[in-house]
Amino acid sequence: MSENLRDQLYKNFSEKDTKELLAIWETNNRVEWSDQAFEVIEEILKKRLEKLPAQNDPILEYVDEDDDLEEWEAKLLDNENQPELYDTLEVLNLKDNINKVAKAVVIVNIIYAVLNFQTFQGFLSGVFPSLEEIPGVLTYLLWIVPVTGLNIATVYFPLKALSHILRILMEMEFNSRKS
Repeated sequence: MSENLRDQLYKNFSEKDTKELLAIWETNNRVEWSDQAFEVIEEILKKRLEKLPAQNDPILEYVDEDDDLEEWEAKLLDNENQPELYDTLEVLNLKDNINKVAKAVVIVNIIYAVLNFQTFQGFLSGVFPSLEEIPGVLTYLLWIVPVTGLNIATVYFPLKALSHILRILMEMEFNSRKS
């Protein structure tokens, strides 16, 4: 193992609390964590604890999940020449979390609009008395859907853009290290 990689692993794992390191140690996921990572975790835990707990049987096979890594992301995580300014896995998790929040924004805004239908309808009837003749559902479609759509767009699209920008920057950084 290169000394720089080992030092970076040691620095990153030293910042984690003992409980988190124990969870990694006991789970013994050899797909997610390298042998070098386990060596460093073992060294840190020996300094912090009197006795190391037993590990589970090692997980040696990748279990397919819904949010598979793209090919370049997998290569980036497997690369021994990891970036020094950020933790690759944390940025990939952040990118995935931003995408999840963007989807949640859509759902929350739709629920909010449905729950406040009568409030909006009452407001619109007060402002535009001629709308009382229009059926409530049509009023809803004419006014609430665009307002809700605008609310969603003002949050969803910037979050998606941020996610894509993170991905582009990471891929650019990764590709620049090849040469």
